[in-house]
Formats: sequence, C-alpha cells, structure tokens
Amino acid sequence: MTSDALPLGLDLIADRPSIAPRALIATGRALGIAAGALTGTGLLALAWGSVERRMPVLRRIAIDMPAHRGIKTMTILHLSDLHLFPGQEFLVTFLRRVAAEEHIDLVVSTGDNFGLAEGLPLLEDAYEPLLALPGAFVFGSNDYYSAQKKNWGRYLLGSSKLPKSSIPDLPWIELARRFRDAGWLDLSNQAGTLTVESCGGGGSACGGSTPEGSVLGDSAPGESALGGSQLHGSARGGSQRVSFLGTDDPHIGRDRIVEPDPSWALDSSLRIAVTHAPYTRVLNAFTTAGADLILAGHTHGGQIGVPGFGAIVTNCDINQKYAKGLHRWRAGDHSSLLHVSAGLGTSPYAPVRIATRPEASLLTIRSI
Repeated sequence: MTSDALPLGLDLIADRPSIAPRALIATGRALGIAAGALTGTGLLALAWGSVERRMPVLRRIAIDMPAHRGIKTMTILHLSDLHLFPGQEFLVTFLRRVAAEEHIDLVVSTGDNFGLAEGLPLLEDAYEPLLALPGAFVFGSNDYYSAQKKNWGRYLLGSSKLPKSSIPDLPWIELARRFRDAGWLDLSNQAGTLTVESCGGGGSACGGSTPEGSVLGDSAPGESALGGSQLHGSARGGSQRVSFLGTDDPHIGRDRIVEPDPSWALDSSLRIAVTHAPYTRVLNAFTTAGADLILAGHTHGGQIGVPGFGAIVTNCDINQKYAKGLHRWRAGDHSSLLHVSAGLGTSPYAPVRIATRPEASLLTIRSI
C-alpha cells in the first residue's frame, strides 16, 4: 500500500464520492426545514398566546346537591388570579360587565390579584360593583410578593420557586381592608359563616340578562355539573347559610387548617372550603372535613396547554387533569367537588395563554 492509499474498505466509499455529501446535505436540509417549522410554529403560538390572554370568558357550571339537604338555589361567582397591572383594563371592563349583566348571590375570590403594585387602582375599579354583594376571599403569593422577573419558559419545568424576600412588598393590607369593609369574610386560615339571600338562580327577574348555558364573550355552550345537566330545574330562593373553611396560600407554606364553625356540621349549611393553591395536603384535609365544594385557583389552567391534551403543568403537586374545571376529589372514604379556576390574568413577565382562555366561573348550586 502506498502512502496515499486508503485503508481497506474506505476505497470503496472513495469510488462513490457524491453519495455521502448528498445524504448529508439532504439530511441537513430536512433538519433545517423541521427546525424552521418548529420555530415558526412556536412564534405563531406565542403570537396567538398574546391574543388569547385578552379573550376572557364566563364559564357556567351547575352543581347539584342532594334534595334532602334543602340547599337553596344560588349563584356563586368564582374569581381567581387577576394579576392586574397597567395595561389590563380589558379585564376590568370584563368584570364590570359580568357584575352588570349577571345575577350573582355570592362572590368568592381565591387570590393572586396583583400583577404589580401599580395594579391596585385597577383592582379597586374591577371589584367595586361586586363589593355590594356578599363575599369571601383568600390571598395568594402574588397578593403579598411581587412577581419575579425570569424566563417564562421555566414555568413549563414545574412548580415555581418561593419568593426570595420574606417581607411582603405588595399593598395587600389595603386590598384586604377594602374587602373586609365591604363585609367580605377573610378566610386566610380562618372559618366563617354567611347568610346569603338568593332569589333562586337568576333569570330576568333577578337581573340576569345573558341566556342560561351561554358563555359571556363567547359562543360556546356552558359546562355541566358532575352528575347534572345544563342549567334548569327547580329554583328555590330564600336565605341560605354558607359555612366556610379557608387557608392562606399553601404555595408559600402559609396554610393552616383550623376548626370550622359549628354551622359546618348542619346538613342545611352549604359547606365551602377555599384556598389559593390546590395542594394535595389541603384538598385532602378539606375533603376529610366534609366540604361540599372546594374552590381554588393558582394553576392558570396550565396557562400553556396543548390542544387535545390540556395542561402541561399545574405549578403545584396535583395531576394535570385537575388543572381547571369541576372534578370529584377523593380522600379515603370521603369526597368533595373541586372547582379550580383557570384564572383571568398572567404574570407581567409571562403575558401569554395558549389553549387556556382566561375565565371567571358562575357556579349555580341547586338541589335535585
């Protein structure tokens, strides 16, 4: 073999010098096209996500209670995760429209109201017409601590980190004072009882003007109850006692389960448990305590979803199937209905929603 000869076998490849380059070029071109397509798809998805976050809807859900309990028909507006900051005036307009057009007996807010501290005037404007109604609230981490600047794509990696500072820097005291002055129950590691006057589930006689089964701001039908059908059936108004049990935000370890009021033990009481982040330990405790309904937020419904699949993450320890909507939660021999709101807002540093529209929920409680 001469010094410029090829090792055994490679001379066969050398005899066909065009095969490898053509294959490499074709493979590279295919990979380039695929990468370009993925990049283009990603950019389109992000562009759509910035539009979708501005398309809030009102979900309608019927929740059936056993007739022997004698629970009065009533409507509950569940709000969560407004994350308001300057530029989110469209959410204020949406909520004021809901307040003007819908019959609401009770408002429950499950926290994360602030996007930035500058959002307080917007929050006052958004909640102003609702404060005339009975209400209850808990706070989330973004009522106490400002959102942190970070790569929003890290949200897809799982539960977000706790705030670096232990000193709240948001005007939560001012917001809590407004809620309390309106007579709303502060359920942060507390229990309480309200008597709610209901006129039996809405309709034109109660001031509601949007047809039952519709979604405000959308043409899609409303959702149904677990074990129920679309909104209909007997409407029985009157005074309804609601017994509450709540926690401060489990996501930052502020939760503590307290003893419920004596009214919690009465069959005629509607038992509602309220928390911001739906962590398993809290849901299990509420369910074991006998809650009829648990209300939570925090997940944003996953915020970035996959059409046909749903949420990718929940930002807490529950399974993705519980990321939003009404579900049955079981703890041992006990079970409760769990409603997780996908929320209305986003962090100012992650202003997108994909396949997860912002929402408020109108829950109709009825006996069948």
